[in-house]
Formats: sequence, C-alpha cells, structure tokens
Amino acid sequence: MMQLPHPNDRKSMMTNLINGRSSGSLSCPTARRSVLPHAIVSVRSSIALGITLCISFAVHATIAYAGQPLLLDSAGFSKPLALPASSDWTSTETIAATEVAELERAEEIERNAENELGDSETFVSSNSIAPTIEPSSMIPSSSFAIPSPSSLQQCLTSDRYWLISTRHITSSACRANLQNPNFRISRLDRCGRITPSSLDEYLGTFAPNRPRVIYVHGNRRSASLAIERGMGVARELESNRCGHLPMDFVIWSWQSDRETFAISDARIKAERTDAQGLYLAWLLRRHVEAAQPTSLIGFSFGGRIVTGSLHALAGGAIGRRRLNEEPVLAANLDVGLLAPAIQNDWLTPHGYHRLATQNMNRLVLLYNRRDAILKNYWLLSRIRGTSALGYTGPTRFAARYDGSPLPVRSRDCSPTVGKAHSEVDYYERSCYAGREMASLLASSLQID
Repeated sequence: MMQLPHPNDRKSMMTNLINGRSSGSLSCPTARRSVLPHAIVSVRSSIALGITLCISFAVHATIAYAGQPLLLDSAGFSKPLALPASSDWTSTETIAATEVAELERAEEIERNAENELGDSETFVSSNSIAPTIEPSSMIPSSSFAIPSPSSLQQCLTSDRYWLISTRHITSSACRANLQNPNFRISRLDRCGRITPSSLDEYLGTFAPNRPRVIYVHGNRRSASLAIERGMGVARELESNRCGHLPMDFVIWSWQSDRETFAISDARIKAERTDAQGLYLAWLLRRHVEAAQPTSLIGFSFGGRIVTGSLHALAGGAIGRRRLNEEPVLAANLDVGLLAPAIQNDWLTPHGYHRLATQNMNRLVLLYNRRDAILKNYWLLSRIRGTSALGYTGPTRFAARYDGSPLPVRSRDCSPTVGKAHSEVDYYERSCYAGREMASLLASSLQID
C-alpha cells in the first residue's frame, strides 16, 4: 500500500516526487492532486486558529488590564533598554500644556522688565539733575571697580606722545634755516592719531622729573609708517621700564620715503642726515637750557642723525654748517643706537662726529655682524675698507667732556637677527632691544 505523505512533511513529498520521476511512473500527477487539497485545508485551518487566538488574547487583555501600565519583564532580555521611569512618561496633551505655561511665564517676565525700565526712564527724565548713585548699589562687591573720571584721565595722560616732522622743509644742509626752523609739531594719542600742536606747547611741557625720549627712524619710512614704528618702540619702552615712570615720547619724522633703488636711494638719504642733524641739534639746545632729562634712540640712518646732532650741539660742523649759537658741552644725554649706519671711526677723536661724545652720558649699542645691508656700507662713499659701526660693533670712542671714557654697553645681535636689517627683529627677538632702550629712561635722570 502506498502511504501518502503528511501535508507538512515537505521532505516526504519531495522524496516521492523524485522516486516517481526516476521510475518513470505516471502516479506523480495523481499523488500531487491528492496532496495539495489536504495541504491547503490544513494551512487554512492553522491560520484561522491563529487569528482566533489573537483576537481572544486582545479582548482578554483589554478587559483585564485596562487602565494599567504595561509591565515588561526585563529579566528575559540580556541587555534591557535604559528607559525612564513610568512616572516620567507624559501624554502629548500634557507636554503641550507645559510648553504653554512656560511661554506664559517668559512673557510675564518680559512685561515686568519693560515696566521696570519704563519706570526708571520716567524717574530720570523727571529730574533735571541726574541722581547720585553709589557704585556699590550698581556693581556687586565681587565685581571690578570702575575708575572715577579723574583717575581715568590721570591714567591716560601718564605718558605723552609727540610728533615732530621736518618732511615739509628742506633737507639740504646748505639751505637749512637754523634760526627758527619751521617744525610741524603734533600731539599723538596711543593709537597714533594726530592733534596739531605748537613749539610753545612742546617747550611748555618740560619737566625735570619726567624723561623725554626722542626716537629717530631709519630709511624708507613714510610719514604713517614712521608713526607706526615709533609707537611700537614706545610700547616696548613702556613694557620694559622699571616701575611706572611717566615719560614723553617724541617721534622725529624726516623725509625718508623710498625714491629710487638700492644704493642710489641710500646715498640721497645719507646726504639728508646732515641737515636733520642740524635741526635736531637746534631742538636739543632747548632741552639742555631747560634742564630737561633727554634720551635719544636711533635706528640705521636715524643713528647717524643722532650722533650728528650731538656733534653739532657741541659746536661741530656738519655739511659745512654749524649752529648760529654758542656750543653746548656736557649735556649728558643717554643714547641708544640700533644697527647705526655711520662709519665705525666717526666717534673716534678724529672722526666726523668726534664731538658727539662730549654730550653723551652713556651709550647702548646693538649691532649685527651678519647684517647684509651694512656689510656693503662702503658703497655709500665708494671707498673700500670703510665699515659701519652697526656692523663691526664698538672699536674706539672719543672721551667725554671731563676726559673720562664713555660708558658703552654693546651686544652683537647676529645670532637672533641674522642677515636682516630689520628694526623690528631687534625688539621682537631675543636681542632684548626693548629692555636695553628702556634702561635709558632711568639713567637719563642721573649722571654716571
């Protein structure tokens, strides 16, 4: 007897089907027709039974557990979900009600703030004189204290900044007006903004206990760049000075804009330094007459102007010109030179600026033996073998007025500055130019 396969036994059905094919029997269609009806009936019965059970379970759960929270058995999961407590779950209506309440509270706070502001404005406008409000009532005790206007004014005016420009007058020593040079003098704020001033105001601010520093820039500096560079030097002095010694910082602005190329431009500016030295000597004489403590700082050609002015102040000739006044000796001015573009023998007893040391108190010299510009200094005079003081460093100096040797503090900055002829590098790198130049402030008030 042939046994029919179970409706759910797919393996038996496939086995019979394969056996029928292999034997060539024609009973396969008969078996297929007999199996399919039973299988279909069985599947339908199973589906109906499952639907019935689901409906019964749903009805039973609705009746038995209506209004109760759904309880999950976390023990059946290897890693239970991190869900908040059942009390934290809220409906959509509850969330919306909470948001509306918060919005209403925020609007109420804003209305109260506007009402308070309106009341304060009404109070202020109803009084012609503003009421006196104690700082403690406006600022917490742990907060900072706002300085009073008097202390703020004193802080802002502790240091004064000046600009003396000769760009508009001749730079020829032969035609220079040494009777009453027409300097253009201005006041500067800390940002370099200019306020016109006068020579009378400048001279009227002299004070014997307040040092005055005159800074002379180098070549290829426009008027704006001269102010920018000068204010940078002033900030270096302020950050490196000992204590808070107020000073007057003066920027000497001379006609040094770039006009041509390389050595030709340098020769033109070198010739102009003679007239600038005479102009500065005329001003320094007023400083000495008022016993105003003064220091001088010069970079590159600015150093050439500084030493030339001290030489002319002592009665020396520059560009075949002298001041029309009596020579001044023993002025005891402190001098700082950075990479000075002067010949290294000009301050010797027989040098071109030999009388400059007669008016020096001491000298701070920062030079660079690798300076690519000063290395070719001889091209200015077209005489080989001439070297710049800013390249070789100190050699020999003439004595001071009393015959004593000139105190010189020097440093070779080539390890940090390198081959650059850059004033900024002397201050920003480890050559400590700011500290060295700031030492002139205190020493200008005493004589070595």
